[in-house]
Amino acid sequence: MKKISIRLFTIFVFIFLLLSESVIFYTYYLDSKKTTENLLQENIKANILDLKHFLDKNLKKDNIDELTTYLDNKVNSNPLFDDIHIISQNKKLLYTTNRSAHQTHTNIPCKTISQMKHSNMYTQRCYTFNIRQYNRLTPYYIKCNVYLDTKYLHKIENKIDTFLYYSIGYFLFFFLLIWFVVKYIIIHPLEKLRQFAYYSTKVPKEFFISELESIRYSLNLTFKRLKKEQQDLYTLSTKDSLSGLDNRLNLIEKTKWLIAKDKRSHEKFALLFLDLDDFKNINDSLGHEFGDKILQHISKRLLKSVRENDIVARFGGDEFVVVLPDIEHHNTILEVVQRIMQEVSLPIVANSLKYHVTCSIGISIYPDNGNTITELLKNADIAMYQSKNRNKNNFSFFTKDLDSAVQEKIKIQELLIKALDENNFQLFYQPKVDIKTNKIIACEALIRLVDPDEGIIPPDKFIWVAEENGIIIPIGEWIIKEAVSQIKKWQNTTLRDIKVSVNLSAIQFRDSNLLQKIDTFTQDINRKNIDIELTESVLIKDFENRLEIIKGIKKLGISLSLDDFGTGYSSLSYLKNIPFDTLKIDKTFIDTLYTKDDLTFVNMIIGIADNLGLNVVAEGVETEGQLQLLKEINCEQYQGYLCSKPVEPKEFEELFNKILV
Repeated sequence: MKKISIRLFTIFVFIFLLLSESVIFYTYYLDSKKTTENLLQENIKANILDLKHFLDKNLKKDNIDELTTYLDNKVNSNPLFDDIHIISQNKKLLYTTNRSAHQTHTNIPCKTISQMKHSNMYTQRCYTFNIRQYNRLTPYYIKCNVYLDTKYLHKIENKIDTFLYYSIGYFLFFFLLIWFVVKYIIIHPLEKLRQFAYYSTKVPKEFFISELESIRYSLNLTFKRLKKEQQDLYTLSTKDSLSGLDNRLNLIEKTKWLIAKDKRSHEKFALLFLDLDDFKNINDSLGHEFGDKILQHISKRLLKSVRENDIVARFGGDEFVVVLPDIEHHNTILEVVQRIMQEVSLPIVANSLKYHVTCSIGISIYPDNGNTITELLKNADIAMYQSKNRNKNNFSFFTKDLDSAVQEKIKIQELLIKALDENNFQLFYQPKVDIKTNKIIACEALIRLVDPDEGIIPPDKFIWVAEENGIIIPIGEWIIKEAVSQIKKWQNTTLRDIKVSVNLSAIQFRDSNLLQKIDTFTQDINRKNIDIELTESVLIKDFENRLEIIKGIKKLGISLSLDDFGTGYSSLSYLKNIPFDTLKIDKTFIDTLYTKDDLTFVNMIIGIADNLGLNVVAEGVETEGQLQLLKEINCEQYQGYLCSKPVEPKEFEELFNKILV
C-alpha cells in the first residue's frame, strides 16, 4: 500500500471537509432560495387574486376613477407591487399608479397568473389577468397588468445570497484557523519528529502538546544512547577483537579508498593474501586457546614486518591480508614478503611450548591483476593456493596462466556436477594379462568423463578436482555400481571369470558408510570377481580407522591390491598389517627396464611378494623387451598398452575372445 505523509493526509481530510461543507451550504442555500421563492409566489399570487376579485366585483363601465384610491393604496401598502395598469379593450390606459405615464410598459413581458408557477419570482416583472365586462349582453375584457418591484425582490434575493457569503466566509475563516492550528501545533512538530527520527540531526525544541513532547524527549534519549553505542560498535567493527589488526570490513573500506586515490594518481599497490600452513593441526592437537595465542604472535610479527603506512588485517581464521601502497617496483614487494616469511617462521613460545609456523602468500597487484577489491582478493587467494602447491612456505604472484588454470578447474567442477545428474560418465576396461599364457584374466575399470562438447576427458584431468571438492564420493559409488553391473552382464559369457578392479580414493574413506555401501552394491555378484585397488595415500592419515574398513572389505570376500607399489616410504610396513592379495609395480619402474641390470628393484619386489604369497602385476608395459625381461624374473601378470589401452566394454569383449581363440 502506498504511504502518504501526515501533512498530505491532513490536507486531503480538510479538502474533503471543505467540499462536504460546501455541498451542504450550497444545498441549504438553494433550498432557502427556493423556499423564499415559493413564499413570494404565494404572497404575490394571493395579492393579485385579491385584486382580481375586487376588480371583478367593483369595476364597472366608466367608474375607474372611483377605484383610484383603492388601487393607489394597494400599490403603496404592498412593497411587492410597483405599478398597476388597467388597459381597455382598445388598449387605452385607463389607470396607472404613475399618473404621468400615458402608455403601458410595452418592453416588459407579462405572464398570466396560471404561468406564475413556472416563472422566476426574482426576475419576473409583470403578471396580467383579464376583467370581464358587459356591454348590455355582450362581454368584453379589460386587461390588468400588475408590475412587481424588482428592487424589493432583488433585495430579498441579495439577503439570501449575503447569508450564504457570510456563512461561507465564516466557515473558511474557521477552516483556515483550524488548519493553521493543526499545522503549527501537530503537523509541524510531527514533521520535525520525523526528520529527527530519520536523520538524527538537530534536536527539536520543546513541543506544546505533551504527548509529542514525550516522544521528542524519548527519541532524544534514544539517539544519545545509540550514538554512543554506534561509536563503540564502530571501534569494534573496524578492529579484529583477537589480533587487534584491521578486520575484513575495515580492510575493504581502506582498500576501496586506496583504489579511488590511485585511479587519479595512476599509482600501483600490492595485496598480499597470507595463510598459515597446517594451522588446523595446531588447533586440533593443542587446542583453540593455544591457536589463538599463535595468531596473536603472528599478528604482532606482521606489524613488525611491514612499513608504517601499510595495511595489515586479519581476514578470518588463520588468513591475513597485507596491502602495500605506493609500489614502484617488485623489489619493494619482495623485501616485505621476505621479512614477513622470516618473522613468521621464527619459533613461537607459548604455554612453555615451542612451535614453528610457516605461511603461504599470494600476491596480486593493482591495477594489473584487478580493478576492484573483490578481484584483487580472489586473484591473491588463487596465487596463495599456488604457493601451497609448491610445498608451502612459499609465495606466488598472480598470473594469467594461473587464472586460466583456475577457470579450467571451475569448468571441470561444473562438468562433474552435471555428469552426476546426467550420467555422463563411462567405464573403460584395461586388460591384465597372464604372462605365461598370454591370456586376459582380469581388468582394471578406469573412469572417463564424457563432455558433450569436447568428448572424452581422461581421469588425470578431473579426478584431483573431484577429490578436492568431495565429489569423488558419489563418483566412487557410481564406479562400483557400474563395475558390478558389467560383471553381471558377463556372468553368462566367456568373461564370467574375469576379475574387475576398481580404485578407492582416500577421500572416500571419509564416508562413514563406505563399508556398508560396498556390501550393498556387491551383494548380487560373486565377490571373487571384484577387486579393490588402494594407493598408499589412503593409508597415510587416520590409519587405524581406515584399517578397520579395509579389513571389513576383505571379510566380504573382496580381494585387495596395493597400487603404485614402491613409490611410497612405508609400503613394506603396510604389507605387514594389511591383508593385500596383489602388488602392482608402479609404471615408473617398468619405464626404465631396458637390460637385465635394470631388473634389480623389480626382482626384489617380486621376491617380497613371493615370500608373502601375493600376486604381482607390472603396470605400464609397452614393449616386447619389457615383457621378455618380466618373464625372466617370473612376474605373473602385466597391464599396459602392449596388450591394449583402456577400452569400452564391447571392445574389451572382442579383445578377450580374440586372444582366447
